[in-house]
Amino acid sequence: MKKLTLLLLSAAIAVSASAGIKSAGNAYRPMGKAAPGTAINAPSRVDIITEQPEGTVVNYLRSGEYVLSSFYGYEPAAQTGRVKVVYADDGTTVYIQDILCYAEGTGTWVVGELSPDGLSISVPLGQYVAYNELYGYGVVLAWGSTDVIDLGDDFYWFEFYADERETEAIYAIDPENGTITLQGSEGDMNNPYPYDCVATGLAGIWSDDGSIATIEWGSTWTRMGEAVPAVPADPEVIEFFDCGDESGYTRLDFNINLVDVDGNPLNSDYLTYSIFTDDDELFTFDAETYGALNGFDTDMTEIPYGFSGEDFYLRRVYFYRTNDGENPMFTWRIGIQLNYTVDGISNKSNIVYLDVYPKPSAVDEVNAGKSVSSVRYFNVAGQEMTHPSGLTIQVTTYSDGSTSAVKVIK
Repeated sequence: MKKLTLLLLSAAIAVSASAGIKSAGNAYRPMGKAAPGTAINAPSRVDIITEQPEGTVVNYLRSGEYVLSSFYGYEPAAQTGRVKVVYADDGTTVYIQDILCYAEGTGTWVVGELSPDGLSISVPLGQYVAYNELYGYGVVLAWGSTDVIDLGDDFYWFEFYADERETEAIYAIDPENGTITLQGSEGDMNNPYPYDCVATGLAGIWSDDGSIATIEWGSTWTRMGEAVPAVPADPEVIEFFDCGDESGYTRLDFNINLVDVDGNPLNSDYLTYSIFTDDDELFTFDAETYGALNGFDTDMTEIPYGFSGEDFYLRRVYFYRTNDGENPMFTWRIGIQLNYTVDGISNKSNIVYLDVYPKPSAVDEVNAGKSVSSVRYFNVAGQEMTHPSGLTIQVTTYSDGSTSAVKVIK
C-alpha cells in the first residue's frame, strides 16, 4: 500500500524537522472507513458509522488550532473545513461527522449526548474516527497534552501525554451565536519557529501503538446559513511528485479553503474539484484504472470535496501515470479548479497551475515525438566543429529529415 511509507511518530521520539516541511491531508498512514457492523482485527472497538443518521442536519464551519504529527516532524496549523452535526429526533442523541480536523474526508460519525438543557454535548472518548481493516488499526479519540522541546540543530522532542482520567469531551452550545466550543482545551502556536508548541485538547491516537496522529484545541464550530450560489476562492497547488513509473505513487498536493471570493463560508456538500494539465486539458480518472480501489464505476472528472479512497485524500490525489513514458500526464504544468453548484447554478474558481517543467518552445512542440538522427556543430563562420566551443550553432537532424538550429555557448 503506497501510504505505508508515511508512518506516524511514536508517542515520544526525537525527530528532525525543518522550516520548509509542510504536511498535507491525512495521508501519513492508511485511514479507511470500516463497514458498519464489522469488527475485523479489533473486537473491542465500536462500530464506525459511515452512513448519515436520521435527524436534523446542521452544518458548521470549523476554527481553532491543531498539530499534525508525522515521520517528518510536526506542524501546527489553523483548523479549517466543515463539521456536520445531526440532532436525532429523540432530543438526546447527537451524531458528529469528522469531529477531528485531521480526519476530515473520512466521512465517519461519532455519537454524543445532548444535555437536558440543550447547552452542551458530551462525546465519549475511545470512539474510532477511522479504521483500516486491511492493517487492523485506526484512529481513536483521546484527551491529553503535547509538548515539543527544542533540542537544537533542528531536532525536537515531541511528547504526548494521554489523560486516562478523562472519559469524554465536552462541547458548550451557544444558541444565540450559533456556536459549539470544545471545553478545557488550550494551546499556543504563535511562537516563532520552531514553535515550542504546548497544547491540551482532543487528540486522535493510533490504536495499534498509542502514537499520536493529531491534537486540537480552541475548537469552535460556527453554524452556517443556507447554501447560496457563490464563486469559490482559488485553491492552492503545493507540490507535484512524479515517482517515475505507473505504480500509483505519483501525487499532487493541494489546499482548498472553504470560502468564496469574498471570504464567506462555503458548504462543502456542493463543492467539487477537477484536475487540468498543460493547455486547460481536463484530466479523467477512468473507472478501469481507479474505480475498483476507490469505489466508483464511471469515469470521473469532478471529484467531490472530501471524497476518499485508496488514491483520493482530502488534500492529496495519487495517479497511476508518469511523465517519463511514451504517454506522459502532461508536458509542463498541472492544476486544479473548484466548482460550486447550488440550486443548479455552477460557479468555478480559476484554474490554479503549478509549473513543473519549463514550458516547451514552439520548436520543442513541433519536434515532439521525433527521434534525433544527428547533431552537428558550426562556428559563426560556418565551419563545422567536432564539438561545441564558444558561440556555436547546433544543428539537429531528425528522423523525418527535418532540422532545427539553435545558438549555444560552451
